[in-house]
Amino acid sequence: MISKNRVNQFLFLSIIILAVVAGWAVSELFRDKSPEISNNIQLKFSAIDHSGINVTESSYDGYAKVFFFGFTHCPDICPISANLMANAIDELTKDNYPIENIKFFFVTVDPSRDSPKRLNDFLSNFSNNIIGLTGTHENLMPIWKDFFVHVEPARQSEHQNHLSNTEQNDENAMADENYMVQHTAFYYIFDNDNILQSILPFGSSIEQMIEDLKKIS
Repeated sequence: MISKNRVNQFLFLSIIILAVVAGWAVSELFRDKSPEISNNIQLKFSAIDHSGINVTESSYDGYAKVFFFGFTHCPDICPISANLMANAIDELTKDNYPIENIKFFFVTVDPSRDSPKRLNDFLSNFSNNIIGLTGTHENLMPIWKDFFVHVEPARQSEHQNHLSNTEQNDENAMADENYMVQHTAFYYIFDNDNILQSILPFGSSIEQMIEDLKKIS
């Protein structure tokens, strides 16, 4: 019989592979069809930030923006990605770039567990300049869909796709605390007119992120 730990290790590895492959594929698609992708992603949301304040896209009008989708119980991909954003913020600050003109967002794909406090505690380990966004499944699912983010909790043999027609069962499906969440992992970079300028896959270098950010700041 396969042990539970071995199954979890397999799930972790599968999630990493999915994130890398999906991130690379979407970034390549963006390079080939950037006008089409830019027109399809709608920068519109209603959520709660990590301070517990209700916010929408209009709360950040006039700012360039970077979005990453993840969850705080993630063992590797999400901390690595949050750390990359934090390091980019630090490097841009050292280079005297106007970092105050860019907003960085960590949007949860696990709202059942990621409360504002949980997000605040998680992000405080990386940078005070990263804004956590959470809310109800009903509020967040349109964001996932608009950004073409695949979200699927994984428990050994049980899978529940949040973008399927069984949305009404999401809260019950996510009730078990012992689960991972499969999700596509890449960074979306918008200019201050909310036009998508680039998509970077998980595993991108800090140099690539800084290069792209300097083009919009």
